[in-house]
Amino acid sequence: MAVKIHSLKIAPQYMDAVVAGQKKAELRRSDRDYKVGDLLALCEWKHGKYTGREWASVITHILPAGDVIAGAEGWSVLSIRSLSPTDALVYIFDQGGVDYVR
Repeated sequence: MAVKIHSLKIAPQYMDAVVAGQKKAELRRSDRDYKVGDLLALCEWKHGKYTGREWASVITHILPAGDVIAGAEGWSVLSIRSLSPTDALVYIFDQGGVDYVR
């Protein structure tokens, strides 16, 4: 089964923390069909445009924020594991290909 890749904007300071392995979660609107095992293509966004820097992370757990915070319906905390570019390619290959979502 192909893995979905969700392309998401991320600010430089958060991108740095993901790449360093310090940031292990993303708080996101539940406006996509996120699933455990999907990849996030994190695309650095600065001053209203993409910088060209990208990083991949795999979703390891999804916590609907409304389950723990009143009024936070429609948001999810995505637990992530950062992947090097090589690890991301191996992961996609092992999962049977890609279904890219923007």
